[in-house]
Amino acid sequence: MKLFLGLFLVLSANSLYAQTTLMSDTLKRKNEVVVYGKGLPFAFSDRTSTIQTFDIARNRALPIRSVNEALAYVPGLDLRQRGVQGIQGDLSIRGGTFEQNLILINGFKLVDPQTGHHALNLPVLLTNVQNIEVYKSSGTRIFGQNAMTGAVNFVTQPERSYGVNMQLFGANFGGLGFQSTVSAPVGKLRQSVSFGYDKSNGYWYNSDHTNQQVFYDAALPLGKKQELKALLGYSDRAFGANGYYTPSFPDQWESTQMAIAGLSHQAVMDKVTLLTKASLRTHRDEFRLKRFDPAFYTNKHWSEVITIEETGKWVSKLGTTGFGGEWRLEGLNSTNLGERERTYVSGFVDHTLKLMENKLILVGNVHYFNLYMNGNTYQKFLPGFEAAYVLLPSLRIYGNIGQSYRAPTYTELFYQDFSNVGNANLQPEYATNMELGASYSTTWGQVVSGSRDSWKSKITIDASVYRRNTNNMIDWVRNATTDPWMPVNLSNVIFTGVESNINYRWNGDGKFMLREVSLGYNYTDASHQFADPSQVTQSRYAFSGLRNQLVGRITANLTRWVAVSVAYRGVDRVGGNAYSLLDAKIAVNPSRSVTVFVEGNNLANTQYVEAGYVQMPGRWFKAGLQIKMLD
Repeated sequence: MKLFLGLFLVLSANSLYAQTTLMSDTLKRKNEVVVYGKGLPFAFSDRTSTIQTFDIARNRALPIRSVNEALAYVPGLDLRQRGVQGIQGDLSIRGGTFEQNLILINGFKLVDPQTGHHALNLPVLLTNVQNIEVYKSSGTRIFGQNAMTGAVNFVTQPERSYGVNMQLFGANFGGLGFQSTVSAPVGKLRQSVSFGYDKSNGYWYNSDHTNQQVFYDAALPLGKKQELKALLGYSDRAFGANGYYTPSFPDQWESTQMAIAGLSHQAVMDKVTLLTKASLRTHRDEFRLKRFDPAFYTNKHWSEVITIEETGKWVSKLGTTGFGGEWRLEGLNSTNLGERERTYVSGFVDHTLKLMENKLILVGNVHYFNLYMNGNTYQKFLPGFEAAYVLLPSLRIYGNIGQSYRAPTYTELFYQDFSNVGNANLQPEYATNMELGASYSTTWGQVVSGSRDSWKSKITIDASVYRRNTNNMIDWVRNATTDPWMPVNLSNVIFTGVESNINYRWNGDGKFMLREVSLGYNYTDASHQFADPSQVTQSRYAFSGLRNQLVGRITANLTRWVAVSVAYRGVDRVGGNAYSLLDAKIAVNPSRSVTVFVEGNNLANTQYVEAGYVQMPGRWFKAGLQIKMLD
């Protein structure tokens, strides 16, 4: 209750500030692609590291029914699901663990101090997310703690006009789903509310699930240079968890509820822009080893996280200076982990220079954090440097080096059960990230009148090499199968990799034609050095990361209003068997506002496991209807 009261007071005080969309509107008028990061928009063309944008509308040909599933088609991301329709999954970036990345909604952080397994318990839907921003390499300069290997930001934008975007579908295994987003502006207030529900009876024993989501998003201009934004979200999931964490108890069951409330203000002055944000995230988790016998073994966890952030930038003749700070309180009440609380404070300063008629961009930065945890204080300054150079109007190169870090979760510190023992002596893990990359992009032709696609023809080629030297990396290890798993700080783990992606899309009159071809490849090599190699023979995560990944897709128009898309995913993980997945979708558009679709997943009927001991489904299908109407 104190946490809720504290947040209320913070939000009341924050009303003295204001936010603007002037910066993003200015960029859009220049036909710039805009990315938002923590909330201050910037031009995609000014990036100095690998950032990928996943436009939901432009990727509507993919056979997905949740925003979580969309991540599986982004090269360099490893989405390891424990079920269908995005009910539960772990995300890793460039060989990192699922704990080493940060998830955000509109720049609001979804930090879960209990475990990263809950990071993708999201309240947002395909009908209200417009874009997914994927930040690779070190995300510490932009996002701070937890963005050790990168970050993913889900962006929603309330429409300026009345409208409805809804879809419903049925699937094998008793699957059924419904999503709806209603936009209802009132005067200058832009707002939308979304509802989602899906269920499945399960594709193998004890794999049924239900999922309910609610999301509210609003933006209110306060004059020409101010705007207030708010969001509210809720997700309620319950699922049979056969094979999730152990094969010994097939009747495992779990239920989670996540809620988030966020408020932000941004003020644009002559030379200074200020962004103030406050948010509250709560999460409840109940886990049973025996679904219908809760007295046998049940864990209950309730976490609350309050975050207050101030971010700004100052533009002068010497360049642009960015600055900011964050305060966060993480609390937990758990039947297994006990009552816990810790505080986190951080700050940063960076400076950007644009030279040679803006062809050369140089960014120097330093990040400071202070973490009070388990009676100990951890603090450190983490410097970084980034650069980008425009060789040609369509070709740019970039490079960066920076440090990142992550604090252990309460599960890693204190968890106790039959086969796992936490380690209260764990320390934060650190990494030095290095990256070199190049990006080529060019467009041609005109937007075709009458086409459903409002873009020109375009080809994009991206390539990068990266290296991440991780110190004190946290991993669960044991030296015999009869011993419990225990997390330890490994001495050193070095990740080296290469990533490439090509996307070629055409716009035309909508008749029979090839519409889009994309191909992405990622390779990661990991070299491990244990503090005492003689005591470690088994590792839970260090020897199971993504090694080779190939993602490809072809989309074509069969007629003006009939399109087909085929997607391929090839996955090879360290210590596991390689496998390939083939998905497809056929969409029919009898009118501009109505789409009828049929989707097939795992058409080759591949037998595979992505996470834990969960056998994923063989060949399965979905069929449904989508309606989108705007004034």
